[in-house]
Amino acid sequence: MRLYRSTLTLRSASASAWQADMLFGHLCWSLVRREGEQYLSDSFLSQYRQGNPPVLMSDGFPTGFLPRPRAAARDGSHERLAKSERVRRYRESKDGANARWLSLDEFNRACRGQFVLAAQQPQTAVRIVSKNQIDRITNTAGGASGELYDFEEFCLDAVDVYWRIADGCEPLVRDFLSDLQSTGYGKRKSVGYGDVASFTLEPFNGFGELPAANGFVTLSNFVPAQSDPINGAWTTTVKYGKLSEDLGHSGLPFKRPMVQLAAGSCFYDSPIRDCYGRLVANVADDSRVVQYGFAFAVPMQLPE
Repeated sequence: MRLYRSTLTLRSASASAWQADMLFGHLCWSLVRREGEQYLSDSFLSQYRQGNPPVLMSDGFPTGFLPRPRAAARDGSHERLAKSERVRRYRESKDGANARWLSLDEFNRACRGQFVLAAQQPQTAVRIVSKNQIDRITNTAGGASGELYDFEEFCLDAVDVYWRIADGCEPLVRDFLSDLQSTGYGKRKSVGYGDVASFTLEPFNGFGELPAANGFVTLSNFVPAQSDPINGAWTTTVKYGKLSEDLGHSGLPFKRPMVQLAAGSCFYDSPIRDCYGRLVANVADDSRVVQYGFAFAVPMQLPE
């Protein structure tokens, strides 16, 4: 599989976080519209069920940044200093060591087992806005049920998405990105959220070779398969998914909650495999619905 990177320039805020499983859902609906449901199930998803995915994708990140690996190397340069000096330097480096994001160069150094302090953080803007709840009886924003509620918006100028694409599947991904530009991303795209102004899809070799890798860091939330490694450092998140497009109008549009390992989680493994995670079934009452749960694994030299 070949490695690619997309940069999606945005015209508006998004009402959904940029996550691999939601991008995959958009990809599936794009294939249904272009090729039909039978092609999606029999030709495309069947490869994921067999553990041989033709397209893997990362979460979407603030452009130029990547998530900090959870198993980062510790700074050992303070060990011989006096206690007061160690405390002072620790306080100076605490914020940088706990930063959520790393630049590409910092990420690569962390993957090589080096201690890294983040020089800066992206101008991420997750903001909470107040919106009017519509009274369904009077169809107005006033009345007994017309109250304000908090709504989360993700405000980024652009996001980076990384891809691993099997030979011959690049046109499929390029067509999908074109569809995404036409339809928008995430919930409330029909009212202008997630508006994609432009996109790129270019080969990427920025991670470099790492012969000493003894594990990996994931660039996407994922659900481990039974054969996946369990020794590492990770954090979890709970996904409360919802059916979209035609299926979103069903009587029960909500998916079952799902625990995922979050992007930035690290696991020991050698040799590094191309594929970790799995396609998750039984996430909704409709048996056709599946959830993307694959890791986008980048080799890493984890601490001994």
